Amino acid sequence: METIQTLPSRHEDSRCKAITELIEAVAKQQEALARILEAEHKKIEKTTELCKTDVDDLVKIDKSVERILAAVTRLELALQLKLDLFQDCLCPDSPCSDDYPSFHK
Repeated sequence: METIQTLPSRHEDSRCKAITELIEAVAKQQEALARILEAEHKKIEKTTELCKTDVDDLVKIDKSVERILAAVTRLELALQLKLDLFQDCLCPDSPCSDDYPSFHK
C-alpha cells in the first residue's frame, strides 16, 4: 500500500497568503505615510529658509502641517485596526507559521 503525504488544504494556503498580503499592504501604506511626513518636514524647512521666518507664513505652514498630521494620525489608526484583526491569526500550529515566524513573536 502506497503512503500518501497530506499537505495543508488550499484554503489554508490561500488564507495565509491573504493575511500576508494584507500585512504587506499595511506596511507599504505606512511607508507612504512616512514619506508624507518627510515631505512636510522639507516644506517647513524650505519655507523658513525662503520666508526668513515671517510670522504669517509660519502660521499658515503650521495650520497646513496640523491638518496633514491629523490626517496621517487617522490613517495610522485605521492601519493599526487592520493589523489588530490578525494579531492572533498565526499560531504555532498554523500551516503557515513555519513560513512566517516573525509574525507571531
